[in-house]
Amino acid sequence: MRQIEVLAPAGSFETMKAAYKAGADAVYMGGPMFGARAYADNADMEQMLSAIDYAHLHGRKLYMTVNTLLKNIEIERQLTEYIRPFYEQGLDAVIVQDLGVMTLIHTLFPDMAIHASTQMTVCGTQYGEWLRDHGASRIVTPRELDLSEIANMKRRTGVEIETFVHGALCYCYSGQCLMSSMIGGRSGNRGRCAQPCRLPWTFQADHKSSSGYLLSPKDLCSLSLLPDLIDAGVDSLKIEGRMKKPEYAALTAYLYRKYTDMYLTGGRENYHVDKEDIHQLMDLYNRGGFTDGYFNRHNGGGMMSVHRPNHSGVYIGQGSMGRKDEIIIQAEEALGTGDVLELPDGQSVKIDRNVAVGGRLKLQYAGKPFKQPCRIMRTRNESLIRSVTEQYVKNSDLKEKLYGYVSISKDLPARIDLYHEDDHAAAEGALVQAAEKRPLEKEEICKRLMKTGGTAFEFENLEISLDEGCYMTVQELNQLRRKALEEMEQVMLKPYRRIWQPSPDTSVHIDKKTESGFEVSVLVSSKEQAKVAVEFEEISRIYFNYEGNKELVLEISELVHRAGKLFYLAMPYILRKDTDALCLAHKQILCRNVTDGFLIRNMETLLMLRREGFDQPCISDYNMYCMNDRASQVYTQMVDQITLPAELNRKELAGLLASGNGEMIVYGYQPLMVSAQCLLKTTGKCTEKPGYYELEDRKHKKFQVHNVCAFCYNLIYNSVPLYLMDVVSEVMQIGAAGMRLQFTGETAETVRRMISDGVRAAKGEHVTAAGDFTKGHYKRGVE
Repeated sequence: MRQIEVLAPAGSFETMKAAYKAGADAVYMGGPMFGARAYADNADMEQMLSAIDYAHLHGRKLYMTVNTLLKNIEIERQLTEYIRPFYEQGLDAVIVQDLGVMTLIHTLFPDMAIHASTQMTVCGTQYGEWLRDHGASRIVTPRELDLSEIANMKRRTGVEIETFVHGALCYCYSGQCLMSSMIGGRSGNRGRCAQPCRLPWTFQADHKSSSGYLLSPKDLCSLSLLPDLIDAGVDSLKIEGRMKKPEYAALTAYLYRKYTDMYLTGGRENYHVDKEDIHQLMDLYNRGGFTDGYFNRHNGGGMMSVHRPNHSGVYIGQGSMGRKDEIIIQAEEALGTGDVLELPDGQSVKIDRNVAVGGRLKLQYAGKPFKQPCRIMRTRNESLIRSVTEQYVKNSDLKEKLYGYVSISKDLPARIDLYHEDDHAAAEGALVQAAEKRPLEKEEICKRLMKTGGTAFEFENLEISLDEGCYMTVQELNQLRRKALEEMEQVMLKPYRRIWQPSPDTSVHIDKKTESGFEVSVLVSSKEQAKVAVEFEEISRIYFNYEGNKELVLEISELVHRAGKLFYLAMPYILRKDTDALCLAHKQILCRNVTDGFLIRNMETLLMLRREGFDQPCISDYNMYCMNDRASQVYTQMVDQITLPAELNRKELAGLLASGNGEMIVYGYQPLMVSAQCLLKTTGKCTEKPGYYELEDRKHKKFQVHNVCAFCYNLIYNSVPLYLMDVVSEVMQIGAAGMRLQFTGETAETVRRMISDGVRAAKGEHVTAAGDFTKGHYKRGVE
């Protein structure tokens, strides 16, 4: 039978044990550093080492998250010594986002598995093949991939495929979000996301306003699709939720194990999901209901929890007014003592008695009276929580069954042999004495040796060979048991232990490729902006955002070339199977006579261009993260120039060897999110017409939204533009190869004014920002 892994989240040692007890084959958890859930109850060093042993003693696996972007000081001074003890203990795999981290771990710890995090945004099979060839044994697919894309990834790469099947959905493609970072300084790429997307927003489009929790997806539940996922080649069913409680990890692991086994043993004809199990999952945690995600769709308003984003509960009955100070609930689901209900005005109340299905419950109600019956939700199912706690949390210790054989003979050391599957351990104790008064009896020996206490073992069978007239003290028997169990533990763990061997030279080498002096380039999004940009002779390179309009690309390319400047095509932020085909259908614009080079926003695009024989210069954009020199080294071996990262401060940027190959963005509305969702579709219907719209947060800050219809994604830009023209002299001192000004929906007048500032600043003139701007992370950086 094919082995399908149920992979549970563990934010703590307690949660890990509960998940294993409930049926998880593996857990993923964070250690004390470098995990994407910095605010979870992450294990410290000793707890993590113990967790690795606990997993292996019980035939399970443990994966550790190292899935953040690392700075130079962290990767060079901390990473190796951080990983080493876990590696030597037998850690099964690390989950990584940073390409620099991946290459260093693969070099220093070559026999430890590396899982490419969903934060890598691996949307295409070529990137998957590249990761396989550079050390990744498993790919965690983006949540946005559909079943056919997952199946193709498995078929083409041959690596293990891990896919999220339950829990929270991010609004943005994972790894492509700077919203929390730019708004509040808490970077999702560093494990500190504050989730501003989960707050209320207002969207303005075509004179129509829509409000609600517009960026808050419902939680994913894939029980109904498990047969399709398994048939698509998914090897590991991943449950999200390292910030959630042990009860959540336990019940989700139990149900996904239950239904996985149901399909593997009974096939599709016998596969049926019980509605009660779905209700239990909803009672446990959900954001306004469940969705089956992107597996059979690209996006849709039905996936969003617009009106009940943070609600965790299920509908249990109708509420109506009795007297003005009470509400009468007609229960359609059984209620228990301690259950928490949400009343019409948002109040929560805990009930103090059991209510059967169809029963009535009267509660005091201080809210505003209402006329129509209302839906009552249960936000905490106390009996369910209590049941899960008792079954999996309080009694979470797993026990391995042992067969034991004890030999006690006078004038010989007592001996015990232990057997567990193919493992054997033996221990000898004190010399057995002749009994002077009361000889040993088998019952007493059995009683003492069966006390395995807090160990990982219990005896299934204990055979005792005892000569007449023998004597041992209670202490000697206890010591014999302890010694034998410790020996069995060492025998079982020995195959997992590793000895670390220092590798040869792993120093970073980055050759500076740019020798043409400090360059000024401009990225435009319209023909009108391009017309302004070509007026400035100091501009050497003009990028144009390619959004599927071939004719417009040809027009702007001709305009730029006529002005004697280089024309670079800024490629899509996301490239998937259908958008890959669209790019290749427009091969004409990719040729040298049209395009002098490319601004690349993902590895899929870079690999696609090289596969098709386009060898023009390529520049990686800010979202191909080069937060450290090792990541930069990976990219500079594949591209001609990088874009310096947006989350490092001046001092950190100055410390990058790659700065000499880096172009720095000094002006523009920075993209905060790239989403497969469409706000037009969520709040109305898809128009299939690209445009710029307005998103407003609860503080009345306005953010541009651009729907890129040809490639079917939304871009959400920062509410204020970045302005670093007043520190260009410092940017030059950092060693940057050049600077870039980026324009989205700005008027021609604004474009002219900003380029003028940039050109003057590059000449050493003093310029000053006029208006509402941000310096991004140039001064503050991120934690």
